[in-house]
Amino acid sequence: MTALPSGLKPGRDVAIEGVDARGRVVLVGTGDDPQLIWTPSKTERSALRAARTVRVDVKLEALDGELVGPALFADWGDGFSEDSYARLKAGPEGWFASLPARSRQLLRLRLDPSEGPCRFTVLDIAVKPAGHLGKDPRGWKGVAIQAIKPALGPLRQPVGAVWRKGRAIAEQARASRAKTHDAGPVRATYTHAIQVSKNLRSPHFAAPIAAPITLPADAPKVVAFYLPQFHPFPENDAWWGKGFTEWTNVSKAQPQFLGHYQPRLPGDLGFYDLRQREVLAQQVGLAKGAGVHAFCFHYYWFAGKRLLEKPIELYLADPTLDLPFALCWANENWTRRWDGDETDVLMAQKHSPEDDEAVFEDMARYIRDPRYLRVGGKPVLVLYRPEILPDAKATTDRWRAKARAMGLGELRLLCTTAFGFQDYAGHGFDGIIDFPPHAIVEGEITKAVTPLHENFTGKVYDYPAVVRHKLSELSRVDAAYVPGVMPGWDNQARKPWAGHAFHNADPESYLTWLSGALTHAVARHPKGEAMVFVNAWNEWGEGAYLEPDRWFGHGYLHATRAALSAYQPRLTDAHPVVAEAQAAFVKRADAVTLLHLFYPELIDWFSERLAATADVLDLMVTVPETWSEADLARARAAFPTAYLAIAENRGRDIRPFVETLRGARALGYSVFCKLHSKRSPHRAKGDEWRAELVDGLLGGEAAMLALRAFAQDPKLGLLAAAGSRMRIGDPDVMDNNREAVDRLSRRMGLKLAPETPFAAGSMFWGRTEAFAPLAGLADAEIAFEPELGRVDGTTAHAIERLTAAIVARAGYRASFEL
Repeated sequence: MTALPSGLKPGRDVAIEGVDARGRVVLVGTGDDPQLIWTPSKTERSALRAARTVRVDVKLEALDGELVGPALFADWGDGFSEDSYARLKAGPEGWFASLPARSRQLLRLRLDPSEGPCRFTVLDIAVKPAGHLGKDPRGWKGVAIQAIKPALGPLRQPVGAVWRKGRAIAEQARASRAKTHDAGPVRATYTHAIQVSKNLRSPHFAAPIAAPITLPADAPKVVAFYLPQFHPFPENDAWWGKGFTEWTNVSKAQPQFLGHYQPRLPGDLGFYDLRQREVLAQQVGLAKGAGVHAFCFHYYWFAGKRLLEKPIELYLADPTLDLPFALCWANENWTRRWDGDETDVLMAQKHSPEDDEAVFEDMARYIRDPRYLRVGGKPVLVLYRPEILPDAKATTDRWRAKARAMGLGELRLLCTTAFGFQDYAGHGFDGIIDFPPHAIVEGEITKAVTPLHENFTGKVYDYPAVVRHKLSELSRVDAAYVPGVMPGWDNQARKPWAGHAFHNADPESYLTWLSGALTHAVARHPKGEAMVFVNAWNEWGEGAYLEPDRWFGHGYLHATRAALSAYQPRLTDAHPVVAEAQAAFVKRADAVTLLHLFYPELIDWFSERLAATADVLDLMVTVPETWSEADLARARAAFPTAYLAIAENRGRDIRPFVETLRGARALGYSVFCKLHSKRSPHRAKGDEWRAELVDGLLGGEAAMLALRAFAQDPKLGLLAAAGSRMRIGDPDVMDNNREAVDRLSRRMGLKLAPETPFAAGSMFWGRTEAFAPLAGLADAEIAFEPELGRVDGTTAHAIERLTAAIVARAGYRASFEL
């Protein structure tokens, strides 16, 4: 070969160096964006006309090093753009890609052989059509514009400029019309429905909780009300139709105003059946991971007749379901209407002294169980609505006497604020549980939303405004008041067109409410007796649940855990083990591994892998402040020469990295290798990904190659394995990260482009001075959020995407050739 393939010519940043000994044309990429242009001959253009898809095969070879991210761009009449971009894939006979048609005629191809300077050759390029188009994808307007383009070529410049300006104005008008149309409630709701069907996720979507939380015995207790309705039973079959469960309501709900979060669909547990022991076991596991101390089962008794009893009986019979529990007697009539309307009664209460005795004898079976919730040594028993009893004080007196006679001891009797009830003491109760959303009137925004149905008669409230009001209300309650919170509320599923919805609820707002409620409870109650009730664990028909759903994932469970983590014991750098490790640390090398070790179960895993680099790399390890004393001691033993530090569980691995990076710079390290104990519990192969990333940086000869690369190239700022390379412009990369990326880019003066790369997984080699723009920011400027398990969209994710831009800002380059 003594010439380039037919139709192929060097473009920007590419020069022909000459011909090598094998007769190949040697090409050199002289800049950061080398390009070649392929133009079809008349015959080829005819053959490609109206192709549905174009298959491109390229015999492209690197003569030095490795080609990084080779890609193709197609010109279908509108120039080269990201819309016509395709990365080349490596095949058995070279590189290949398929490009869907954007018009009836392919005009040119642009080959980008590598992202950065390179030396290469192109032996062949073959472009073949696949399938045949029907209508032109551009529509008649696009065809008409394309048809007159050739006639405009000979025109004088001013005329061409007028044409281009006219086209720009037309496109702006079209975009404006599209924007106006898309802003309509019908279009927006339809778009949202389609996105839901494609498993749309909130920016707050969180992964499962990977590590259990351990709380001291005197920590405040979060108790979640639990609805045992999710299974068929004969009465529901008769009243509502065969097979009816609460899921029947949940699955048919529809949005009633613009932006309304409906339907609410379950996540990990699916549309479960509470007759299955496995479901209860999964719920217990989720609750314990989040720190929920107990379930409070709604208990349904109607003058000796039980409803929804199967799940509770199953729970009672299985001691392996080891989460504490309590009972709340839902002592109102069962009606065909929800929320306490007493019309159309299906199952009536028959309150009487005899019924008081009988119902307590049945509840006593549960109270005797070792798992039953006790606070201050007293079993907790809740009554939903005291005011509908004939004589509530007489009822509570009977129950207390029965408990003493049965050997159950003194009771802690609580009622709720449902339907505005307040007089707990006058009715014989020890305290009262706030039961939102009852009695909430603040924060209504019904007139501010755009209804989607002309008959909508419901009410809409702003959840964050409600949170602010409820927290301010705590300053005016007495000591017997037990705070209650809700992760949200929306009973549209039960009351079509007439439900009440608390809009704009998300895990961060719920975290604010729960944290404030816990603080209040701890301040007002004896140590170890503080409680906060959550409405609810699984009220799906009322949009009030902690269980994972498809929109927020495990977000509310993470928020519950985050609120309770304030009551965990905390390690600090003053701990003797940490202080001794820091005092004994000796700098022995010019390079250092910066490891954030969040999961203690991976201590040995990392110890084995880092042993091979101990002679050439020092080690700085950060661990979370919530680790146990035993885990801390294990880490010290596993890494006896490491610098050990405690890190707040905030900002994932990135905040500890920034802190240790500052320390590494102060100690004079020039190069670092950033690692962390990545598990990615939302990914099927998260552990495999961690192993792949770590081995790519340190396995085999990788460490020596990396150190040699930094020694040979003083402008190398970031080095990562080719497999970890992604681009800012790749699909989904910026969906939830634009705001944080823009904020941090302004802070650090960064320049971004769709081609800007980054190391996915945030493990890489780096030069300490190349990260000066990041290390120089104050913590307040970076602004890491509370740790709520989000899989995307946090400040940590934004910094991950900015790594290559950061080193470029400092005057260094990024490479993905390790």
